[in-house]
Amino acid sequence: MEFFKIHFVNVILTILSLSFLYPWAKVRELKYICSNISLADQPFTFSGTIREFFKGYLRTFLAFLFVILLAFAGGILMAMYINTIFTTVIYTVTMIVCLAISYFIIPIILHGSLNYRFNNTSWGDIKPIYTGKLSEIVPLYFTGITLTSLTLGIYNAWFQVKMAKYLLPNFRFGSLSFDFSGEAKTLFLILLKNGFLTLITGGIYSFWFAKKLYEYSVNNIVVKKDDQEFNVHSDANTLEVFEMMVGNFLLIVLTLGIGTSWAYVRYYKFIINHCIIPADFNFSSISEPVEAEESIRIPVKNWLDKWNPKLIG
Repeated sequence: MEFFKIHFVNVILTILSLSFLYPWAKVRELKYICSNISLADQPFTFSGTIREFFKGYLRTFLAFLFVILLAFAGGILMAMYINTIFTTVIYTVTMIVCLAISYFIIPIILHGSLNYRFNNTSWGDIKPIYTGKLSEIVPLYFTGITLTSLTLGIYNAWFQVKMAKYLLPNFRFGSLSFDFSGEAKTLFLILLKNGFLTLITGGIYSFWFAKKLYEYSVNNIVVKKDDQEFNVHSDANTLEVFEMMVGNFLLIVLTLGIGTSWAYVRYYKFIINHCIIPADFNFSSISEPVEAEESIRIPVKNWLDKWNPKLIG
């Protein structure tokens, strides 16, 4: 009910303002969600400002507006040369240019969004740090999404694993660092099996698939501290996944969307509460890293890295 009061007002204001009040709404949600997530009984806090959020959101909005205008201009040119050989050429060029720009913009938004959230989130005196570089994430994403499109989705497993193996090592949380130990072949088989069995069972297998995908994502997260490391793991079972998915579906559909707030909370609780840290882990050992944030960040060498945005996706 607490989240509903925030979420309902946010949705109404976002719609009535044609999305210009979305930053104000999102900051309220982030502050509420962070304050209700705790580690070792200590809650997280979010200190992001609406002004900072709005500046990033406006840049994101303008970037996609530019892509839409390019597509619109291509449509006008196609109408001018309809039923000619130029129609196919204009359509092809427009699609390629719009997709290329989108594939370039999306990783920038991802990078900027991580910057904004990490820079404004804290757990006591400890602030998470994201050290990724635009010069690395942009070509990684661009290549991955392009190959995924060209292979009709087959390359998606390799793309997702490469992204995880890049992002997690670039996260720091006090003295903790992270890695991802999953293999693309394993993820590909999970996705392939889901495609066949979901079709054969009329969608019933999707509950087992959701459980397998969650387990794969969580169980392959490696946490490192000095020379020690451990894996977090999932303790979710298929019945719990079924209850969460079906319950959320019914909450949203039967209430005509009003129950979305309850569905969100149920989803967050499931994702976080079933990600288990070893019982013998000493939380007091999470201290600020010896290096300062500036020394952790890799020196700027590429022109893309001269811009380290804080955008909102």
